[in-house]
Amino acid sequence: MVKEDSILSCDWGTSSFRLKLVTRAGHEVVGALNSGEGIAVTHDRWKNEAGLLGITREEFYLKQLQKNIDVLSKKLVTPLVGIPVLMSGMTSSSIGIRELPYAPLPFSMDGSNAIVKELPAGKDFPHAVWMISGVSSHKDIMRGEETQLVGLASLDNKMFPNEGAVCIFPGTHSKHVRVEKGRVVDFKTYMTGELFQLMIHHSILKDAIAEDNKQGLLAGSETDAFCLGIKESGTSNLLHNLFSIRVNHLFGRSTKWENLFHLSGLLIGSELRSLTNEERGRILLCSGSNMYQLYRLGIEVLDLQKQAVFIGPEVMDSAAMKGQLTIFQNKMT
Repeated sequence: MVKEDSILSCDWGTSSFRLKLVTRAGHEVVGALNSGEGIAVTHDRWKNEAGLLGITREEFYLKQLQKNIDVLSKKLVTPLVGIPVLMSGMTSSSIGIRELPYAPLPFSMDGSNAIVKELPAGKDFPHAVWMISGVSSHKDIMRGEETQLVGLASLDNKMFPNEGAVCIFPGTHSKHVRVEKGRVVDFKTYMTGELFQLMIHHSILKDAIAEDNKQGLLAGSETDAFCLGIKESGTSNLLHNLFSIRVNHLFGRSTKWENLFHLSGLLIGSELRSLTNEERGRILLCSGSNMYQLYRLGIEVLDLQKQAVFIGPEVMDSAAMKGQLTIFQNKMT
């Protein structure tokens, strides 16, 4: 049976969906469910099906969420009706359940100035939902990474020195977040992951590159190709370097798998090179399992490892959940 202090934690990103049943007090994970049905896919499905179904976007998204809750319930062989849901990520965006305003900078690492909206339980969706919004600057926006940062700070705030740190969050839209004296003071977005997907599926390079089902797994010549891409990202224009992948394919100089990692190295290298001018403190790589190895190697090839701290998948897997619970508990007291 589910304990009374249980809560559902949902991290719904652009390209991924994560749902966990956890305890409020001990933050113990009772069960989990992951899928690739992120907000982008869900939004496209709503646009294509909404006319036939005759339901609002919010109703559609909550139906999708309920389906996942039912799957987790069956997996755990226990009912989950009525358990509150904490949500962060893209759910509060313009393509999410309901758009919420952004919290401004500076953003406190204890989450005390996070914007949270409660959606009461209803007949069709018997769960109260607590949606955590994102953060904006004058030039940029993010949703989800700020909640992960709150979670990381709750685990160990000593990893963020007062003199400052830049936290790297790889993803569809990678974030470089500057933290100083316990506050997020600035951040930048890099469209690294999205550009990678566009290149391998919708560009002239698509026939020169293998499918990306083992992206992140390096071995042998593929490692060399990735490192070459990192190095070349600083030698000439990215737009020219991208076309060189097609040339290498046409003349049989590299395999499709090598081209995949060469492309990845070019894009990740172009992103990470902004850190080579970083002289104000620590670099923290905050990465899940998909991209951890690649970004860590990229940092090492650029000789940035001496100022880097690597926060791997085993910690990042729980960061969003712990951040959600910290923010929720702050708002409830």
